[in-house]
Amino acid sequence: MHKRTSDKSLRRMKSMLKWVLFVLVLGVLAFSTRFLGWGQQDFLTPEEREWLEEHYRDISVAPDPRWTPSQSIEEQQIYYGISSDFMALVERKLNVRFTWLQADSWEEVLEMEEAGKIDIHPVIFQTPDRDADWLFTDAYMRIPVIAVMRASLLERFQPEQIWGLRMSVGSGYGIENFLLQHADRSLSLIPVESDRFGLIKAALGEIDVMVTDLASASYYIEEEGLTNLRLAATLGSLYEFRFASRRELPKLHSILNKALAEISREERRRIYDRWIVFDTRPFYRSVTFWYFAGVSLVFVLLVIGVILAWNAALKVEVDNKTAALLDAQRKLEDRVRQRTAELASANAALESEMRERARIAQDLLHVSGNERARIGRDLHDSVGQKLVGMLYLTRVLAEQLEEGHREEATSVYKILDVIESSLTEMKQIVRGLLPVDVLDKGLVSALEALTKETEEYHHIDCRFVCEDEKVAELDHALATNLYRIAQEAISNALKHAAKLTQILVILAFEGDDGILVIENDGEGIAKESDSHWAGMGIKIMHYRAMLAGGHLDIAARENGGTIITCHFDRHLKEPVDGESL
Repeated sequence: MHKRTSDKSLRRMKSMLKWVLFVLVLGVLAFSTRFLGWGQQDFLTPEEREWLEEHYRDISVAPDPRWTPSQSIEEQQIYYGISSDFMALVERKLNVRFTWLQADSWEEVLEMEEAGKIDIHPVIFQTPDRDADWLFTDAYMRIPVIAVMRASLLERFQPEQIWGLRMSVGSGYGIENFLLQHADRSLSLIPVESDRFGLIKAALGEIDVMVTDLASASYYIEEEGLTNLRLAATLGSLYEFRFASRRELPKLHSILNKALAEISREERRRIYDRWIVFDTRPFYRSVTFWYFAGVSLVFVLLVIGVILAWNAALKVEVDNKTAALLDAQRKLEDRVRQRTAELASANAALESEMRERARIAQDLLHVSGNERARIGRDLHDSVGQKLVGMLYLTRVLAEQLEEGHREEATSVYKILDVIESSLTEMKQIVRGLLPVDVLDKGLVSALEALTKETEEYHHIDCRFVCEDEKVAELDHALATNLYRIAQEAISNALKHAAKLTQILVILAFEGDDGILVIENDGEGIAKESDSHWAGMGIKIMHYRAMLAGGHLDIAARENGGTIITCHFDRHLKEPVDGESL
């Protein structure tokens, strides 16, 4: 009897071990198919493969020697860096080896390009001028554009102070063009020779902010040991890496795109992890995590197999094992309840943080409005009074010279005209900076004054339409946000719209909802994705629309021009402390 029981347990153990081996074999096969490329087919068409085999020896690649880190070991001609790693990976996917050219400077690369010696740029910033001569592949990596400053400066740094800081960018780099295209105001940039020297100057205090991409910053901070530098902010956009091939070689462009598409997420992640030090990814996106998770899973499977086989052979201990499992289950339930409580607490803290951030964002708008008002008052009380004094003194001098029949009187009258023009322009600036008093005058009166001043000073047809008495019921804070949205929309049209002749502002109500419309017949600003629409002004307009209980839409008119629509809740009660925003 005992022998039959032992034989039965042995057969069960063998059966379980067979299943474990079967699972391991399936895992090995899956790994081989995924990582060794067994069974993969050529992703190129026969015509593309034939063209590549015939021409790849004549195709030359020229890395940018300025960018991190497009460098080479001179003795071995081995290039390394993000773009070079991707190009080498593409070569492996295509099973070819292109000709790599070495240059000591970007100017030397441009000379080789002018001479027609370059067929592929591994990384180059895409611009309309370059589109005429080069075909750009899909982006194979996107790196954030960041601002780096010293830790001591970052501790007392406020976002609105950034425009007053000494800001640098690599001269001739793609980042410089990127900032000039996407900034919502004129930037005063201090050019530096390279990202390396810019970061060193920032560490030494010669400049305040260095604007670069995440890859360059992480590489040089680690290489140079610049431990006092910190990430101050990301600039809200990504620096895209693309291959550029000569427009005369469309097949090469197609081949490069297909090769990039074959690069897996894991291969991209390995290159990213190799060069980017600022790692803010969650743990579960780490290759190391998944490696140890896989090893742990295999180990757990083996342990489970051994336990099941051992339990089958030692059935007499089933009761004890069951009791142990029940005890473990109770402990696990206790841990689950504890973790659930911790997650609930963390969720409450997160919600509180989100509310605090929303409050801080609104406070920033208040601070911005107060600062604008202060600047407007300072301009009016200081510069304005001095200009008025200069105006009267110059007029007296001109009259005296004219009475004496002096030839200088003509020049003085010209100076008088310039002073009068400057005084008029300053008054316009002060009107834009000082807060509008919508509490006393009301939103309708404020918008009527805004359109009237715009028509008077800019000589265009600017009208305001409102035939609904419900506007009197609007809360002061809501009315202030609506006025600022209209003011910003008119300002954008005056700055950016070509051939502008008419601006129309409409305020109306549909049931309990209100609508504010600002439309113009100008050209060139219909798309919110345009660079001058991607600035802080549009973001603040969207935020003000959210504070008004609605949203903002920007679209093109059918007959040309732009229409901006703000939907809002006329019953919204949003208290605003301090002056009007």
